[in-house]
Amino acid sequence: MICYQDKVNAGVPQLCTKEKWGELIDSPEVKKICDRIAALDPTAEDYNDRKQALKRRLPIIIPHAASFKNGKRVSTDAIPSGLAMLDVDHVEKPREWWNSRIQSGTTEESLKAEGIFLIAITASGHGLRVIGKREQGESIEAAQMRMAQVLGIKEYDAVTKDLARASYVVPREYILYEDREGLFSTSAYNADTMNEESGRFNRPAKEERLALPAHIPTGEAGLCYRGIPYADIINQLLISTGNCGGAVQGERNTVYFSLAVYMRYICDFNPELLLQILPDFGLSEQERRQAISSAIGRPRKSELPVVVQGAIAICERELEVQSDKVPSTKEKSTLLPLPELPRLLKLVCRRLPEDYRPAMIIASLPVLGTLATRIRFEYLDRQEQSLSFFSCITAPAASGKSFIRKPLDLLLTPINEQDAIEREKEQAYKEKLRASKNSKNQPEDPHACPRNNGVAISIAKLLQLLTYAEGKHLIGIGEEMDTLVKSERAGVWSQKSDIYRLAFDNAEYGQAYMSDASFNAHIKVYYNLLLTGTPNSMKRFFKDLENGLATRVCFAQLPDTSFTEIPVFAPYTEAERAEIIRWARQLDAEQGTLICPQLNETIAKWLEAKRQQAIDADSHSMDTLRRRAGVIGFRAGMLCYLLENRKFTKTVASFAEWVAEYVFRNQMELWGEQMEQEIKGSMDAQSERGAAASLLALLPAEFTAADLIKLRARKGQSVKSAAISMVLNRWRNNHRIEKSTETTWRKI
Repeated sequence: MICYQDKVNAGVPQLCTKEKWGELIDSPEVKKICDRIAALDPTAEDYNDRKQALKRRLPIIIPHAASFKNGKRVSTDAIPSGLAMLDVDHVEKPREWWNSRIQSGTTEESLKAEGIFLIAITASGHGLRVIGKREQGESIEAAQMRMAQVLGIKEYDAVTKDLARASYVVPREYILYEDREGLFSTSAYNADTMNEESGRFNRPAKEERLALPAHIPTGEAGLCYRGIPYADIINQLLISTGNCGGAVQGERNTVYFSLAVYMRYICDFNPELLLQILPDFGLSEQERRQAISSAIGRPRKSELPVVVQGAIAICERELEVQSDKVPSTKEKSTLLPLPELPRLLKLVCRRLPEDYRPAMIIASLPVLGTLATRIRFEYLDRQEQSLSFFSCITAPAASGKSFIRKPLDLLLTPINEQDAIEREKEQAYKEKLRASKNSKNQPEDPHACPRNNGVAISIAKLLQLLTYAEGKHLIGIGEEMDTLVKSERAGVWSQKSDIYRLAFDNAEYGQAYMSDASFNAHIKVYYNLLLTGTPNSMKRFFKDLENGLATRVCFAQLPDTSFTEIPVFAPYTEAERAEIIRWARQLDAEQGTLICPQLNETIAKWLEAKRQQAIDADSHSMDTLRRRAGVIGFRAGMLCYLLENRKFTKTVASFAEWVAEYVFRNQMELWGEQMEQEIKGSMDAQSERGAAASLLALLPAEFTAADLIKLRARKGQSVKSAAISMVLNRWRNNHRIEKSTETTWRKI
């Protein structure tokens, strides 16, 4: 039982019957649209735009949902169908792939036995859509993994887990295999017992499950990951994948295999260690070894999967709460290893200690964006963007913040050379003015415009330079943030703040005064900013979160150098200096409008993953900060696209995601809690208490996290670990509860 909708953004989700399915795939309009997509020239600049426009005219099916409670295609309202959809992109010749599967022994009987109901070519003609049954207790993710193994598919879209995820309808000729009886049977729908009122799966009773061992011995150092017992990480993974009670009979192999796939990343891909730390769920050693061998052999990503990162972060947070310890910046940075870098940034970072490289990348963004100032492109909202960046590097006094100066001086070479000429013009003009002070014939203003002017600049002068720059970015670099803080005392801070905020979106700013002595203008603001300072000066500068400036900034925190040896910053070789300057000149010469739909898709997926994370955590600050971090990540990706010779590569995708994630994490760490409190404080008292407060009233005087999970499950609310942790932390921070024992909370 699945849903369909007339178009992706129109109509109401309705039950798709066998008869309706037949009408959809035999529709002349569906065939006509797909024929037009197939006829498009893939080398044309507007290929992706035209393809997307045509696809949006197709009907859609929603395989993961049997219905929606409120008639809207929203995941939170979905009644699960018991099916799973596997989305495989970039299959150049899908029919040849299918023929190879048949030749290798794939039959209709074998597919039916595995619960696979549909294999079809996607509307683009270069992908595959697979729909199959979820076994009892099996998550969508686990079902996708199982189907991919059966079909020999090594790479697929692992983000396709949303219950409201849609798939475009294709004509009958695009269908490679179909078990229509299985696809529309009720057996898949009933694979899990569900509460129709809440639309959530009811897990089997605790006594029916094979429980996870409460404790795995951790006496040996090898049974911990960065000080976190493997058992704790495994528990969090089980909660995140919907298996918080362990494994039910019939799903043991699947759950065990899924855990092995995730845990291999933090076990050095060591089968013996995996065998030792994973709960056996009653499986024989031979079964477990076979599952581990298959898991280790699966294609691996270049970085930790997001679900593993989340589990580790939650465990670290719990350790912090228990020990009242705040981990160092270095410990946190290991959660987000550097991505593959373009050649220029590799050169810039080559001579730096590893801990300083992320900050160097963030510091480089405003400079590189200023060099490539003539570049324009469109974001997801179809609004024109430029390479505008605000970066802020913070560290305690005498910790080496000035390390950025030499690399940036090399990158600024073309701008500084041009500025020297502009300053000569400006000086010559001033001298002519002085010489002709009382003359009727005044010299003509040459509109000199040096673009690198520091941050100690008046509003009028800044506006004048922005006007003379004619759409090129100016850049302000302030190595002492307190220089700008002093502006507040001079009474011009509110105006400067407006300019900085408008510059992020290149919006318009203007001023008009009666006096001829003042500079009057109304222009779009192209201005990049790089600041460094101590944490205290940063707090003084960004003291008002409500004005939104802090959410527009890429923050980077240097490692704590207390009681450590002085870091060594090796000088660049002459060849390296020359190559960095050569790259800077190349960027300075770039111009034009870029189109990279693949990067838009990459950032859209990242934003959706963060949206789901914010929903699970019930975090308004997370939802707010992800949006700006996504924009910043996209701009960084377009910069990398330039540095990769205008080609979309894995480097471009990973760099864009890394910048977005790095900015998001630092903003959450610096401002998340304060922003959350301010958002909650702006609500009225009743809304502030809300559902969480009513939950607290329903809990006993002393309760455990398990009690809260059961209560939220009965009310149809998220029971993911992030959501539970968020609620408990909020109550604790508001002095509503306190720890009674290691596992028990007490109401205050």
